[in-house]
Amino acid sequence: SNMYSVAIEDYLKSLWKLGPKDVGTQELASHLDVKPASVTKMMLRLTEMGLVDHTPYKGASLTRQGELEALSVVRRHRLLETFLSQTLGLGRDQLHAEAERLEHALSKELEDAIANYLGNPVRDPHGHPIPGPNGELPGGFDIPLSDCPLNKSLTVMQIPDYDSLVSSWLETNGIFPGVKLIIESRDDFDGGINCKIDNNEVRISSSIASLVKVSQED
Repeated sequence: SNMYSVAIEDYLKSLWKLGPKDVGTQELASHLDVKPASVTKMMLRLTEMGLVDHTPYKGASLTRQGELEALSVVRRHRLLETFLSQTLGLGRDQLHAEAERLEHALSKELEDAIANYLGNPVRDPHGHPIPGPNGELPGGFDIPLSDCPLNKSLTVMQIPDYDSLVSSWLETNGIFPGVKLIIESRDDFDGGINCKIDNNEVRISSSIASLVKVSQED
C-alpha cells in the first residue's frame, strides 16, 4: 500500500508519536529537524490529502485515516526491529536506525511474511507494542517508572529507542524489557529514584525514569 513518499510517512509517524492531536509546528520541526516553513507547507498538503486536520493556533491532528497510515508505518518499523533482532542478532541499540531506513521500502506482502515468520509478535525488542494489520494497538497498561510506588515488584516493559545515549545507558545498567526491579527510595529534590535490580543498586534520573515503562504486579 506504499502510496506515500518517505517524507509523508515520516511526518505521519512523527505526528502520531508527538500527538496524535494538537501538535505544534515548532515541535514537529524540531522533532524532524526541518524548518518550520517546510512543516507549514507539508501540513497544507496533508490536510488536502485528508490525513491531517489543522487548527490555527492549536496545531495539527491526525484524522482517522492519517492515524491508520501512521500506525502502518509504526507497524513496519517495529516488525523490522523484531526481525533484525531475532534473525541477525543485532543489538537493541542498532535496531532503530536500520529499521528507519527499511520501513518505507517494505511491501505489504513482505510485512505479512515477516509477521507470520515471527509468529505475529505483539511487542518489539524495546517492548513497544506492535500495531496489528488493521491499526489495533495492544498493551495500554504500562506506566512510567517515575510514577510508581516504592517497594513494589515492577517489571520493565518498554524502553525508549530513539535516543542512543539513553539506550546504551539503560543497556549498561541492565535495564531492558523483562527485567524486574524495586524502587527503594525517591529523591524529593530532583525526583531521581534508587532501584534494586538483581541485588545491584542503580540510581535512575527522573528524566530517564519517565521514559521507561513498567507493569506492576498486584
